[in-house]
Amino acid sequence: MVDRTLLQTLLVFSAVLAGCYLLLMLVLPFLAPVVWALIIAVLTFPLYRKLRDLLGRRRGIAPSVMTLCMVLLVLLPLASLISILSGEVAAVYRYFSSHLASDSSGGILSSLAADPRFAPTLTLLQEYSNRFGIDVYGSVLSASKTALAQLTQSLTALVTNSFGLLLDTVAMVFVLYFVYADGEEGLNWLKRVTPVDGGSQRSILLVVQNVLSAFIYGTILTSLVQAGLAFTAYLVLGVPSPLLLGILTGIGGLIPVVGTALIWGPAAVYLYLMGATAKAIGLAIVGALVIGMADNVVKPLFMSSRVSLPMVLVVIGVLGGLASFGVLGAILGPLFLAVLYERFVVAPREEAQQVDLL
Repeated sequence: MVDRTLLQTLLVFSAVLAGCYLLLMLVLPFLAPVVWALIIAVLTFPLYRKLRDLLGRRRGIAPSVMTLCMVLLVLLPLASLISILSGEVAAVYRYFSSHLASDSSGGILSSLAADPRFAPTLTLLQEYSNRFGIDVYGSVLSASKTALAQLTQSLTALVTNSFGLLLDTVAMVFVLYFVYADGEEGLNWLKRVTPVDGGSQRSILLVVQNVLSAFIYGTILTSLVQAGLAFTAYLVLGVPSPLLLGILTGIGGLIPVVGTALIWGPAAVYLYLMGATAKAIGLAIVGALVIGMADNVVKPLFMSSRVSLPMVLVVIGVLGGLASFGVLGAILGPLFLAVLYERFVVAPREEAQQVDLL
C-alpha cells in the first residue's frame, strides 16, 4: 500500500516543478528585456530613492517620472543610434549590390586592375595564384556576393524582427516601472525566502551592484579611451575630420564583433586609395592591435579594480559570456563568477580569519 504522505509529497513536488517550468516558459521569451530592466533599475535605484524623497507627498508618481527619464536618457538615444547604423548598413548594401550586379564582366575588379596603384599588387597576386590553379577574380567575386547575400539576410531579419524589438522595449519599460514601484518589497521577500544568512545576502547584493556598475562604467570608459586613441591616430595620419571619426569609433566599440573596425577600416581604405599606403597599413595595425584591443584591456582592468574578482576570471567571464549569450552574457558572465567567488572563496576566507582571531 502506498504511503499517503509520500504520495502527497510527490504530488506537491511535481506541481511545484510543473509550475516552475510553466513560469520559465512564460518568462523565457522576455528574459532579455527583464534582465536589462533589472540592470537599469539596480544602477539607478539610488537616484530613484532621492527622487522619491524629493517628491514628498507625491511619491506615488516617482516610478512614472523615473521610468520616463530612463526612456528619454537611455532608450531614445540608443534607438537613434541603432537607426543611424541601420541606415549606414543599408547604404553600403545598396552600393555593393548595384556594383556587384553588373560585375559578371569584372566591373569593380577590372577597374582596380587598371588603376596603377593596385595593378602591380593584383598582377603579382594573379601570377602566384595561376601556379596553383586559383581564379582570384572569380573567388573574390564569389566571396563578395556571398557576403552581400548574408548582409541581405541580416537586413531582412532586422526588418522582420522590428516588431519583436518594439515588443521587447515595451516589456522592458513595463518591468522597469514595476521594479521602481515594488522593487524594495520584492527584494525583502527574496531575502526572506533565500536560505542564506543576512551577512551573506548583503555581500552578494553588494557584489551584484559593484559588477553591474563596473561593467557599465567600464564600457563607457573603454569607449572614451578608444575614441581618444582613434582621434590621435586619425590626427597624426591625416585622416579628414579626426574628431568626428574618433567619436564614431568610440560609439562603434559598443557594437559586438565588428566594433571599432566599422570606422577605422574604411578610414584605412581611404588612405590607401589616396596613395598613402604606409599610413593605411599603419592605421590598420594601430586599429587592430591598439584601438580594437583596448576593449579587452581597459574594461577588465577597470572591473577587476571595482570587484574582488581576479582579472583572469573577469576576462573569462566577459569573453565566455559574450561568446555564449551575446551582449547580455558579457554582463551575466562576470556577475555569475563574482557571486560564486564571493560565496565560496571570499566568505570562507573571512570566516577563517575571524576564527584565527578568536
